[in-house]
Amino acid sequence: MEAAALVLPIFLVIGLGFIAARFTLVSDEGINGIDKFAFTFALPALLFRALANTELPTALPWGLWFSYYGSVLIVWLIGGLLSLYVLRRSAGDSVIVGFGGGFSNTVMLGIPIILTAYGAESEVPLFFILAFHGLTIFTIATFLLESTRPREGVRLGVPAIIRQSLMGMVKNPVIVALGCGIGFGQTGLSIPVPLDTTLEMLGRSGIPCALFALGATLTRYELKKSIGTASMIAVLKLVVHPLIVFGLATYVFALPPLWIKVTTTMAAMPTGVFAYVLANRYGAAPGAASSAVVLVTALSMITVTIVLNIFL
Repeated sequence: MEAAALVLPIFLVIGLGFIAARFTLVSDEGINGIDKFAFTFALPALLFRALANTELPTALPWGLWFSYYGSVLIVWLIGGLLSLYVLRRSAGDSVIVGFGGGFSNTVMLGIPIILTAYGAESEVPLFFILAFHGLTIFTIATFLLESTRPREGVRLGVPAIIRQSLMGMVKNPVIVALGCGIGFGQTGLSIPVPLDTTLEMLGRSGIPCALFALGATLTRYELKKSIGTASMIAVLKLVVHPLIVFGLATYVFALPPLWIKVTTTMAAMPTGVFAYVLANRYGAAPGAASSAVVLVTALSMITVTIVLNIFL
């Protein structure tokens, strides 16, 4: 009951955003504005303030990184091979199918749910997951898609791919806020009261704005295309991925209980919308990616509730 009471308001806000966009109660420009406010100002303020007052562990969390990113690569490989040899899809399509099975909606849904469920203590493992998320996963995805795309046209080399990924990370307000919060926290200084109050006010609006924007943007994707492939992605993302993370975090690396909860819950998040962005850009299974974003997000209301019910 506790998990359901926590998850239901979150998905109601998502549903409200979906309804507002579907019936044009909010224009596309308005939705884009809410989205930009949430990820440029509100969520960065929330994360900066939290991490500026958080003490980090002295040792690097290799077990956390191997548990989370190792599971992403395992699921990615499983999904890609199933797509290639069972569904008989192209190499490029298979990259996207595997990517959809291992790529979580970390910012729009992961941050709000994890902070709401586990409180301020979850910020440290959450930071360590998010700090390298874009750089590692986007770099691998871009490299694989560039390697499998048709020969005609301009192909990016490995240095260019890494350079693009680094630039994307540097320009990401959430990543910048995480890094600045950590840096400020190491100085031992306190945030001045007026600035702290401003950050608190902005931070309080971050989670509801992000959830509302997520619901609204779901109207931009279609469910009816490649529903079979999307269903396979849903199983990989909502069942296989969290199970592998839990197994690695618990039985291989013996992480602290809270860190196990955070990594497993993050793995249980639905497929992120960037899967469709990449698929559309490279013309690799865009129908399956758009269907997966909608289907997996809808099903995650059930699976996330189950995961939180176990941990809470």
